[in-house]
Amino acid sequence: MTWVVWRQQRPVFITLVAGLVVSVAAVLLWRAATVADVQAGNLADCVLRGLDACRGKAADEFQDAWFDKLHIAQGTVLAAPAVIGVFVGAPLFAREFEQGTHTLAFTQSVSRTRWMVTKFLVAGLPALAVVLVYQLVVHSWLDVAGELGPLATGKFYFTTFESQGVSPIAYTLFAYTLGMVAGAVFKRTLVAMTLTLAVFIAARVLISGLRESMITPTRVVTDDLDGRTVLDGRPLVLESGYLDAAGAVVADPTPKMNCVGRGDAQGIVDWETCYRENGLAQRYSDVIPADQATALHLLEGAVFAGFAVLFVLGSVWAVRRQV
Repeated sequence: MTWVVWRQQRPVFITLVAGLVVSVAAVLLWRAATVADVQAGNLADCVLRGLDACRGKAADEFQDAWFDKLHIAQGTVLAAPAVIGVFVGAPLFAREFEQGTHTLAFTQSVSRTRWMVTKFLVAGLPALAVVLVYQLVVHSWLDVAGELGPLATGKFYFTTFESQGVSPIAYTLFAYTLGMVAGAVFKRTLVAMTLTLAVFIAARVLISGLRESMITPTRVVTDDLDGRTVLDGRPLVLESGYLDAAGAVVADPTPKMNCVGRGDAQGIVDWETCYRENGLAQRYSDVIPADQATALHLLEGAVFAGFAVLFVLGSVWAVRRQV
C-alpha cells in the first residue's frame, strides 16, 4: 500500500523537491550577496542597531538594494502553505474519486482507514518538510540584513510574524487538511482547489484580526504626554490614550481638542503643559510585549491545528461513506 501511494504521489514529491532546490539555491546566492554588501559597506553595526542609530549613504543604498527583495522572500513563505493546500491537499482524494481509482483501493485487503492514513502521511510529511526548510533558509537571509531589513518593522508586523515561528507550519497543516476534506467531500479536483484557496485566505484574514485578543495586553504608563517616548522592543500597540490624576482613562476628547484649538489660534503651544491644564496626567498604551511573540505564535498555531484535526475527521467521514 505504501509503495502504491508513493508511486501516485511521486510526481508531486519530485515537483516539491525541485521547487525547494531552486528556491533555496536562489536564496543562498542572494544571501551571499547580502553578506558581501554588509561587509563592503562596514554595516555590521548598522545590522544590529538599525537606521535610527546608523545613518549614511552605505546604509541607505543597502536598504534600497535589499529591503524589497527580503520582503518578497517573506511573502513567498506566506504563500507556500496555500500552494501546498491547493496543489497537494486538494487533489489527494478528489483525483481518486474523479478518476475512479478509489474503487481499486477499496477492494484491496487494507482498510479504508489505513489507505487514508498512508496517503495523508506520504503526501503531507514531505510537504511540511519543504515548507520548514524553506522558512529556515529565508529566515537566515533576513538575519543577515537584521535591522536594515524587514525585521526592523518589529516582530508583530504581519509579514514578519506570519513567516516566523511555528506559524508557517501551522498554516500549511491547516491548508493541507482543508484541501483534503474539500476533495473528499466534493470529489472534484478543481472545485476542491478553488474552495481551498478561498477558505484559506478568508481564515487567515479572520484569525489575524482576532490575534490581538489571544493574549491579555500589558498597560505601559508614562508621564510623557506629547507621545515622544518610544516603547522598547517595538511591541504590538493595541490601544493608547490618556489618564487623569486618578488613573482613570479619559475618554472625552475635549481636553485634547482644547489644546489643538489653542494651537490653531496661537501657533506654537507647549502641548504637555496644555494637556496637564486640561486634566490629562499621564499617557498609557495597552501593548503585547515583543517577548510574548512566541506565545502568540503558539496560541494561533493551536487554533489552526485544531481546525486541521476537524478537517482530518471530516475527511475520514467523507471517505468512509464513499461507495
